[in-house]
Amino acid sequence: MDIQSAVNFLVGSVLFSLSLIVIGLAILALNNLFSRYWKSIKWQIFDPQNVHIVDHKIIEELKQSLDQQKEERKTNAKH
Repeated sequence: MDIQSAVNFLVGSVLFSLSLIVIGLAILALNNLFSRYWKSIKWQIFDPQNVHIVDHKIIEELKQSLDQQKEERKTNAKH
C-alpha cells in the first residue's frame, strides 16, 4: 500500500463515518419533530432519573416518619 492509496482510504473512511453521523442525526431530528405521532427516541442511554442511590439514614428516617404517621392515624381514628 503506497501513500496515495492510504490517504484515499483514510479520507474515504472519514467521509463515510461523517455521512453516517449526518444521516443518523437527520433521522433523529425528523423523529423528534414528528414525535407527536409516535414515541420519540431517547437522547440518552443512561437515564439518571431511574437511578436510585440507597442511603440508609434516609431510609430509617422515612420508616420512622411512616410509623409516626400510622400511630397518629390510629389515635385520630380512636378519638
